Amino acid sequence: MIGQEGVGERVLLLGNEAVARGAVEAGVQVASSYPGTPSSEILEAIASVSRKLGIYAEWSTNEKVAFEVSIGAAISGLRALASMKSVGVNWAADPLFSVNQTGVVGGLVLVAADDPGAYASQNEQDTRYYALATELPMLEPADVQEAKDMTVRAFDLSEELGLPVMLRLTARICHARADVTLGEIRKERRQAKFKKEPTRWVMMAGRSRPRHKWLIDRLSHAQDILETLPFNRLEVGGNELGIIASGVCYSYVKEAVAKLKLEDRVSVLKVGTYPIPRASVRKLLDSVRTILIFEEVAPIIEQYIKTVAFDERKDVEVRGRLSGDVQRQWDLNVDLVLDSLSKVLNVRGHQVSEERQLLLHKAAETTPTRPLALCAGCPHAATYYALKRAVYKMAKGPAIYSGDIGCYTLGANLPIDMQDTNYCMGASIGVGCGFSQAQVKEPVVATIGDSTFLHAGIPALINAVYNKARLTVVVLDNRATAMTGFQPHPGTGVTAMGEKTQAVSIENVAKACGAGFVEVVDPHRVEDTIAVMQKGLSHDGVSVIVSRGQCIRDVLRDARRKGEATELYEVDPKQCNGCKVCIRMFGCPALTWNDAKKVEIDRVLCAGCGVCAQVCPLEAIHPVGAQ
Repeated sequence: MIGQEGVGERVLLLGNEAVARGAVEAGVQVASSYPGTPSSEILEAIASVSRKLGIYAEWSTNEKVAFEVSIGAAISGLRALASMKSVGVNWAADPLFSVNQTGVVGGLVLVAADDPGAYASQNEQDTRYYALATELPMLEPADVQEAKDMTVRAFDLSEELGLPVMLRLTARICHARADVTLGEIRKERRQAKFKKEPTRWVMMAGRSRPRHKWLIDRLSHAQDILETLPFNRLEVGGNELGIIASGVCYSYVKEAVAKLKLEDRVSVLKVGTYPIPRASVRKLLDSVRTILIFEEVAPIIEQYIKTVAFDERKDVEVRGRLSGDVQRQWDLNVDLVLDSLSKVLNVRGHQVSEERQLLLHKAAETTPTRPLALCAGCPHAATYYALKRAVYKMAKGPAIYSGDIGCYTLGANLPIDMQDTNYCMGASIGVGCGFSQAQVKEPVVATIGDSTFLHAGIPALINAVYNKARLTVVVLDNRATAMTGFQPHPGTGVTAMGEKTQAVSIENVAKACGAGFVEVVDPHRVEDTIAVMQKGLSHDGVSVIVSRGQCIRDVLRDARRKGEATELYEVDPKQCNGCKVCIRMFGCPALTWNDAKKVEIDRVLCAGCGVCAQVCPLEAIHPVGAQ
């Protein structure tokens, strides 16, 4: 569907797929990304048709590199797209704050997928602040169709202005599905040609000053263009209340207004671009005395409207998140919009009655909580168990575990409980260095994944070696960027386009960085892994242990493709005395507790890794054959 012809046809697309389709229609020739929920499917969709359409697609080592790759293509005259989740923009910010001044030749679109509610992220970052700080135009779709259409328009706008253009998505748009009307695929394929112009492309002291003036002039031109785009729309109804809504919040507002039958009482301004359409704002301010604003996550529009109202000397009350009339944190939905409208307009409550609210509370009270856990058979669980046992055997007391971003972050939950910190990609080693240099009494262990190590762990490892830290780094290598959808990375030997390439050896990188102790272990060989862990913990300096075991989901998929059965395990109730060592120390979700106060293995969940049999002190767990 992403690469098929069929102008005017309607197809069901995921929001991220719609962005990919928009890029294809716009004639993108280079696409780069680092996987991260909720943005991952954009590059995946483009890569799926890359060979057919002559597009180069890559999973880069991190978001900064991904954006730099797209910059190189764009200043060579090609259309390029870099996509990433919100926190990835933090990595890309360094080149972003320079390319805004150099500008581009071919269209350059930076797609930032925000995560209101922090469902798959460590924060609720609002990337609109980056558009404001870099003085770059930004588009924000309200639905899946607009996600496609805005992507196409973003490329055209980028070339018209000679500037990168940002496209802000939120998780609700990224992962919504809707019918999308297809447009024509641009067939032009440009030949890359870079024109040397050092005063423009070489940003250094003295040269950036005139380029900043150029940027300000471009932004003024962008404001004029954005005022005319159909993505901004003032829908005049009544003058009792003016509503301003951006992104997916506009869809919530339309549904809420219809449910409350307010069409004749309110006017709605749909905002889809930044800078915000000032002319439309003026028209709304002229017709109403109260403004209610719905946006995610930060009150950016609300603050802007207050400024405009002050400048225009309008006697208008501006209400929203800052005033407490709209929920300040997390993502919005139709019910929350209905609540806000009901209170501000003093109308009878919406369809979520007290009875339904009571039902929701009762459901929340009766539904058992279930913390996220590593999959049954996950090699990370075996790694954590071996590490825990190694620390215990050395009688060092509790260690400090500085953690990182990935599947293994779930090691923070019970019963593993081996993640004491978690900030951002690569921070495990950096924070671990800090603990070491602070001379804490406990041993310090940094746990980091294979993709994350290659993304951001290498500079921190060099820092640890250079500054003589006493630190054990455990790289949990499951051969994939598993948490975001099993995308390949430089350590897998496969590119985004499915081509075989040179696999980067993590252990060789660690040795090249100067780590004094580097070993590779198979976490499913528990006793051997414990022994190596003890050696690493005893090393006076920086030690690196690469715990390598393929993700169990990939293992099971491979087995199904080959028609191979999985060997399962069971507990002998006569041998089991209910000590719960397997549950408390290892914590595989396939291990359950029965009424006889014995451990059982759920055969539906069991992946046949066999680690529990090695963990059991009574040898009560045995294989029962393949199934």
